[in-house]
Amino acid sequence: MSIVEKAAEKLKALRPEPQVSPPTAPQLDTKSSHSAPTVQRLMERGLAADQPAEAAPLWHVDKMALERMGFLPAHGDGDGERRLADEMRRIKRPLLVNVTGKGVKALAHAERIVVTSAGAGEGKSFTAMNLALSLAREPDFEVLLVDGDITKSTITRAFGLDGRPGLMDVLADERRQPAEVIVRTDVLNLLVVPAGERRPLIGELFGSRRMDAVLEGLGGRNRRRLVVFDSAPLLATSESQVLASYMGQVVVVVAAGHTRQQALHASLQSLSDSQYVGLILNMSNLPASENHYDCGYGY
Repeated sequence: MSIVEKAAEKLKALRPEPQVSPPTAPQLDTKSSHSAPTVQRLMERGLAADQPAEAAPLWHVDKMALERMGFLPAHGDGDGERRLADEMRRIKRPLLVNVTGKGVKALAHAERIVVTSAGAGEGKSFTAMNLALSLAREPDFEVLLVDGDITKSTITRAFGLDGRPGLMDVLADERRQPAEVIVRTDVLNLLVVPAGERRPLIGELFGSRRMDAVLEGLGGRNRRRLVVFDSAPLLATSESQVLASYMGQVVVVVAAGHTRQQALHASLQSLSDSQYVGLILNMSNLPASENHYDCGYGY
């Protein structure tokens, strides 16, 4: 070993060992976690859970597909589009009056609106879709359209949301938060909840205590949100009547020349007198000025 190498070894031996600091425990932000009152922190946590994931990309609504399925007037049919828009304005106005508390009678859960019918094929999914789109144009509200017709899932298929978790999944699994199944679309102020995986005992799940928590999570904390349900027909399934019992406002679609008077009467009998019930005449050949929309308490 050369003299230079020996000198380098001596210098290395004389150099003090570097001091290694012991690992420190992560510091908690006690100011943010403890200074705020408990009630305030719980409210903030609830509001965060109530919102769909903002970071998720907006779901594209294919309006051409909706036209092909008959939910919207054909492209270029300006008269049909204007007439539909005008009719929806007339339909939604009394519903909004109740939501804002300006109606004749104060309603519990007026922000929950269900669209249904007595039987199948009367146009209730068409009405629910267009009512939600019309309500979404209101600057003071956002609209959550929920597919509550689990058997047919027409709204789910119309938006191309087949296979996505939805209402049934959050009802069956208490570990899921309602906000997890909310899909924010690229239509301003419009959100959608698909039907989810079809399961047995739909009526029992709709009537469970879990349903109250899910409904609160979907819209109860956000007073700017209107929740519009597309429901199965009232006389077709037992769960449709259970679902209607949670709603503050019920819109019943009546098909001209199709809905039987006895069936309509039986449907209205199943509703509560405390609810606001609106009847829509659909498939009518009358001119637009002679079509009828009528609302009333009870039946």
